[in-house]
Amino acid sequence: MILHSVINFALFQSVWFMALFLENSANFLIAAVLILMLWLSKQRKQDSLLLLLGLSIALCFEYIMVQFDLLGFKSNPYPIWLVLLWSALLLTVNTSMQFLTRLPWYLSCVLCTVFAPASYWAGARFEVITIAQPLWFFWLVYGLSWALMFTLIIFANKKIATYLLLHDRYGH
Repeated sequence: MILHSVINFALFQSVWFMALFLENSANFLIAAVLILMLWLSKQRKQDSLLLLLGLSIALCFEYIMVQFDLLGFKSNPYPIWLVLLWSALLLTVNTSMQFLTRLPWYLSCVLCTVFAPASYWAGARFEVITIAQPLWFFWLVYGLSWALMFTLIIFANKKIATYLLLHDRYGH
């Protein structure tokens, strides 16, 4: 189980660095890594459903953040690599980031508020995105918004798991 989580996390990190350094020129390679992540998934059905629902939530969120000028990308409203990066992140929820699903929602929110904006800040440092200034404003507003959005994704993931459990148990 630990090795599986380490591999999942390493694959996500490879996607993150490819997106950061290669942007859209890495889209096919990132897609291949996503296929590998899904193939290695021990809960493929749940991850697939989470990918569909979570990606819808995440991309709507990113679109709103772009509309409010909290962040911006070189392509409007956001590039394909961001969609792929979000897909990779969602494929970590039930594996290497599973600890977030076990925390009380408010602790998960605090962690996301503190750490999620760091990824976007790194992207801004490498000039693949722009973020609202001053930095403290971006970190606070985006961090809190991101945390609430991701908490919704975690909640949806729990509902998906319950649905699949009931479906498997009762064959509906």
